[in-house]
Amino acid sequence: MSPRVAVVGGGLSGLLAARALSPDHDVILCEAGPSLGGAIGVVRLAGVLTDSGAESFAVARPEARLLIDELHLGDRVVAPTRSNAHLWREDGLYALPVSLLGVPVDLRSSEVVAIIGTGEAERAAGLDAAPMRAPRLGETLGSLVRERMGDMVASRILTPVVAGVHAISPDLVEAEAVIPGLGAAMVREGSLSGAARALRAGGERPGAAVNGLDGGMSTLVTALESELSGVRVHLNTAVERVERDGPAWVVTTHGGRFDVDLVVLAVPAPVAASILDMPSVATPLSSIRVGDVAVVSLVVDCAQLDAAPVGSGVLVDPDQSLVRAKALTHATAKWGWLAREFGPGRHLLRLSYGRDGVVAEPMDTLVNQALSDASRIAQVHLEALVDARVTRWPQSLVHARSGHGELATRVAAAAADVQGLAVIGAGLGGNGIAGTVRRANSVRAQLDLMGG
Repeated sequence: MSPRVAVVGGGLSGLLAARALSPDHDVILCEAGPSLGGAIGVVRLAGVLTDSGAESFAVARPEARLLIDELHLGDRVVAPTRSNAHLWREDGLYALPVSLLGVPVDLRSSEVVAIIGTGEAERAAGLDAAPMRAPRLGETLGSLVRERMGDMVASRILTPVVAGVHAISPDLVEAEAVIPGLGAAMVREGSLSGAARALRAGGERPGAAVNGLDGGMSTLVTALESELSGVRVHLNTAVERVERDGPAWVVTTHGGRFDVDLVVLAVPAPVAASILDMPSVATPLSSIRVGDVAVVSLVVDCAQLDAAPVGSGVLVDPDQSLVRAKALTHATAKWGWLAREFGPGRHLLRLSYGRDGVVAEPMDTLVNQALSDASRIAQVHLEALVDARVTRWPQSLVHARSGHGELATRVAAAAADVQGLAVIGAGLGGNGIAGTVRRANSVRAQLDLMGG
């Protein structure tokens, strides 16, 4: 009789775990929501299915592309049509320099000079030419950039990017947690800008370090679902408690209890900590910080947007009060397949909200807020709203504060001491699809299974 395993959570990590275990296990997958995929969501707008969460994957790391190729989706991989991202400040719109998460690869580029001035750019280049030291354990990205490039680069370039992508100040976020391998690259390359250039995989445009899928990232979820033969999937089934009972595990949901031999926790850290009756693992899990994000998708008919006045999108300076959004993506300008699906003159704009992990705006006001923000950013008057949708992603972003790496090590070590338990969806692999895939791929090894 095959061992019975409960996979808690039906996001990307849970789907990968179920897929990896199903050949030789009786897998029960419990998902609290009405659909699978987690933050890779899909929404129908003006008759077109499009992403409501993750829209792309980083190409600097191989995990996502390897998975896509395994699922025979390689022929659907697409590069952005345009990647000319911008920074919006109260004094205007600036082209973003080529960077790795806001760390410029060329401090003398025209884009850097336009944002901070020639004098500050030369000063930054001089600072980064100083002898290199290895980053300290847990050092923040903001601290590194301020030391190697100065306060102006940190405040005017780095901060809007990190705040837009991770919804946290770079002065709080652990450098190695959000840019894995940065320390080693700094020592190897002799400068922070050189490290950013090396890790960025040669992309020459500000947003060129990502790819997407024709049809949206939800096609990845659909492909994974098709490989779950034999897996018993229970939607709208929130797990309330996971506890040991002798050699077995007992999983309690709102509908009852069942016993299993193995448990895989593929849910956000606070959820895992709240349901796991095992303090040695739950306590460090509860210390991992996460935040909420809301994405507003707007479909508009606006001829002024045909020229893509903000390029592929905009990151918004957090040190201003006119715009509440932290980022805007002109999706039909960025992705050719979307432009094709929506047709001429129709545009999809995606605006994200949730600075510092808190969506402060009332949900019922977000569409109007997004219309106002988009109009101000793009300097157009948006009136012809065709369709709109607000999607909230609770606890979807890991806030990898200083010490996150050490905390993740503690969680992994504590879980390794518990027979039959794997923790894969608690932000231990970082934000993004690549980190999620890497952590989920360790599920068999965590469960001490042959072939892991």
